[in-house]
Amino acid sequence: MWQTFLSFVQPIRDNGGVLVHTDFPSGLSFDARNIEASKLWWDTSDGGWVRVNLVTDALGNTTGISGTSEDLSGGADRDLVLALRAIADVVVLGGTTVRREPLSVPRDTPVVIVSRSANIPAESVRRAKGGIVVLHHSSAIPPAGVTGVVLPRFTGSAIVSAIRALGHRRIVVEGGLTIVNKILTAGLVTEWCQTISPLPGNPNERAVAPAVTGELTLMAHDDDGYRYTRRLVDGAPRRDPVTPA
Repeated sequence: MWQTFLSFVQPIRDNGGVLVHTDFPSGLSFDARNIEASKLWWDTSDGGWVRVNLVTDALGNTTGISGTSEDLSGGADRDLVLALRAIADVVVLGGTTVRREPLSVPRDTPVVIVSRSANIPAESVRRAKGGIVVLHHSSAIPPAGVTGVVLPRFTGSAIVSAIRALGHRRIVVEGGLTIVNKILTAGLVTEWCQTISPLPGNPNERAVAPAVTGELTLMAHDDDGYRYTRRLVDGAPRRDPVTPA
């Protein structure tokens, strides 16, 4: 894997992108706009996984003054998010997050939205070329262009089981925190991926990311001051590290 990664990151060329420097374990650098290098940087786990991917400030706040994560994003973060989505089967979002941030819905990757009301903005429906499935309450009616799946219980286990029943094995959960905490509490998160923004968030005790323990498997930073961490959540299967050639 890392030998293939090396072929994409050397030599580094400045094409206006943001350089990501991997501090642990490899010490390699690459341009985040190089989609193939970014995908390989992410693609370090065999088989299926449930990855939470969040951006926070240094104190764990997940939103800025506007009440969204957009205030915190920058640097190589957006390019790396696109690369992670590109290797995933599906992106999972909560209904509240989608209503606050309609553009958080990916354009090409299939998306599952967890929403009791099935109230999905029309802008998000038009945007999602990869398709939307909404997990909703039996009394809700999904809008046109959205596939509805009734979810009897809105627990972390029920959510992930429904997603896997759709055939998805590489699952990225991007928020909000209600969905993240449900799946984390159920013990179903295998990797916790957290971007730490140099920008200050808006202190809000209801929008602080939980402190997650587990083996640190990756640390990186970019030239704009963003830091990237990835860890195996306690109990997740561990893949033996690969030594770069």
